[in-house]
Amino acid sequence: MGCGCGSVVKFLADYFDRQLSPQLRAELDEHLARCPRCVTQLKTYESTVSMLRSLSDDDLPPELRLTVRSFIDTKCRN
Repeated sequence: MGCGCGSVVKFLADYFDRQLSPQLRAELDEHLARCPRCVTQLKTYESTVSMLRSLSDDDLPPELRLTVRSFIDTKCRN
């Protein structure tokens, strides 16, 4: 596949959730081993997901809660 930075960004969610084939994960791991910029993106993604998972519905104002839920429903597969 030839992992470049664009490929890493496309697969961040699947990489983080360990949903990639072993071959693709190995290719991404190789890319991450030599690309600090993509490692930073992965760490940012991980911290964002962690922070969002720690929030409860009561932590958000109702209008923001609806916006976030709508975004997640339309953009995320999980």
